[in-house]
Formats: sequence, structure tokens, C-alpha cells
Amino acid sequence: MEDVSNLDGLHLFAGKRIMFKRKLFSLLIFGVLLQFCFLGNVSAQEYMLEPNDQISIAFWQQPDLNSQVKIDADGRIEIPVAGRITAAGLTASQLGIKIVEKVSIYNRNVTQALVTVLEYGSKKIFVTGAVQMPGPYTFEYMPNVWEAILQAGGPLESAKLGQVTVVRGGSTNGQLISVDLKAYFNTSDLSRLPELRPGDNINVPGSVGGAAGANGAAGAGAATGGGSSGLFAKSSVVYIYGQVVAPGAYEFEEGADVLEAIVRAGGPLLTVRANGNGPTVEPDMEHVKLITTGSEGTVVYEIDLDNYSNEGVPHPLRLKAGDTIYIPYKESYKKFTITATLGAAITGSVSILVSYFLLEKVLRTDGN
Repeated sequence: MEDVSNLDGLHLFAGKRIMFKRKLFSLLIFGVLLQFCFLGNVSAQEYMLEPNDQISIAFWQQPDLNSQVKIDADGRIEIPVAGRITAAGLTASQLGIKIVEKVSIYNRNVTQALVTVLEYGSKKIFVTGAVQMPGPYTFEYMPNVWEAILQAGGPLESAKLGQVTVVRGGSTNGQLISVDLKAYFNTSDLSRLPELRPGDNINVPGSVGGAAGANGAAGAGAATGGGSSGLFAKSSVVYIYGQVVAPGAYEFEEGADVLEAIVRAGGPLLTVRANGNGPTVEPDMEHVKLITTGSEGTVVYEIDLDNYSNEGVPHPLRLKAGDTIYIPYKESYKKFTITATLGAAITGSVSILVSYFLLEKVLRTDGN
């Protein structure tokens, strides 16, 4: 006689195995579909070639056919063997396939062609005035005003960020738009910056007798002539502006944090009104802005460094290359005392050097 209880156990075990296999299969299918969705999204974002773009065409199987060409006003290019081909409206990979189809008719050895965009000629703007490297710049996608200024190496120490001007090019040639970057920093919303158009000129005015270069920045100095690339090719620096002793661009150091960067810029700046009786203009350490730019655009974070630095040894706020720290100002009748302190925090076997401020605000009393 069969042991029924044993059979039930076997059936239950077999059922669990089948359910497990089904779940595993479902997860695998989901993973594959997710990968296809991701790849589809990447393809959808691939740049579409436009007239005036400068491209290179490389045939690794036939290097003597390599060439650099500019897409003409009609959206076409002329290359050896293949002749005239329509390029505008295609992605670089699509154009490569089209070129191979044409060239392989005459040369069967050619099965691959690599198309690379050298210059996005259709999206050119100019950045002038108190920036590190004034000149023309071209972009794959139109930047906002601040991103364009960063592409030009960032503002000089003398830059007046509250008085930036955009001079329109194109059909609205000559139209002036005033841009108060400080106001946008304070609102933490750079998405409202005026949209740039091809041919625009961004002018950053500077104070008379201001510094001609950055403080400790790589390649500091007001170089002339721009360039072309994706956004922020010159992002080996961090930028510190607002109420600091020495605003400007500073060479990026791996692992640096926000407070350490402010110390490098001389620390927060205390300014007193000329009449001596008015309010003191002091750095607003409760509303410091960290502006970071990446592939998804520019994001502004607000940091309360007053509260943050009151921690015993604050957890470091790491920076990445190209970040900007902006310290706004506020008027006050209080006494503002700043001391810079260097502390060390040890987590496990890793030592982390953290630069931070001990901020003390003491109300002015009689006789003090």
C-alpha cells in the first residue's frame, strides 16, 4: 500500500518547483523587456544631424576613404565613391549604415562606417565679457544661460552675475534680455531662465579693475576663442560665487566637500555699509545654493550650512567637477563671527578629512 502522506509531500514539492520556475521565467522576461525599453529610450534620444554640422566618417577596413565633411544648407554631404548623400534628419548611426550601403556597391570590403559629430554648427552661441574663455560655442542641445557661461570656463571674479545680458540673434537680432542670475540662484529654479536660441550672445559684465583670471583654477586666465563639444567639457573646476572673500573658479580636487571649497575661496565675506550706521551685509549661510549640472539638466539645492556646521563633525557634502556654490547675502545688525576649523572623522578603517565652519552669531550688547 502506498504512503499517501508521502505522495502528497512529493506533489507539494513538485508544485513548488513549478511555481518557482514560472516566477523565474517571468522575472527573466521582465528583465529582457526592461532592457529593450531602456535601449529604445537611448535610441530615441540620439542626436539628429542638422545642416552646418561638421562630421567625420571613418572606414576602419579602408582608412584611405576616411574624411571630414560639413553638412550643407540642403542637408547633404559629398563623400568619395558614394557621392552626395542626405544626412540631415538622420542619426550618426543611421547615416553610417546609409554610407555603407552606397560605398559597398563599389567596394565590398567596406561593411562598417563610423560617423562622429565634430561640431554642432546649427546650435552656435557667443559668450562674451567677464568669463574665462569668451568666444563662440556650439552645442548638441541648447543650454540655458548658466550652462553656457560654464562652458566658457565660468565667470571671472569681477563678473556681475546680477546684470547678465542676452542679445538675441537670428530673426529677433538685437533684442536685449536682462538676466539676474543671482535672483534665479536664490529661487533655486533655473528652469525659468530665458531660453537661448542659435546666434544669441550672452554678455557677462565685469566691475572696473576686476581680476583677469580665476583663483587657482586649472588653466586660469581670460583666454580668447571658444570651442565646441558637449556641455561642460571644461568641468575640472568648481565655481564659488556670492559672499565669499575670493570668488571664482577653483581646481577640482577629488573628494572635496562644500565647506572645504568655501574655505579655499577665503571663507564667507563680511561687508559693512559705507555710512557705518547701516546694517551689515553678511553671508546668508542658511540658504547656500549648490548648483549641479549633468545629463538631465541643472539642479539647484539649498543647504543650511548654519545648522549643518553646528554638528560635531558634519558628514561631508561631496562635490563633483563643474559644481557651483553660491552664497547669497542678507542684511543684519548682528555681529557675525566666523572661524575655519579642520576636523577628522574616521569610519571603519577610512579616514575622511572634513572642512567645516563654526558659525557664532552674538547679539550686540552695551559696551560690546
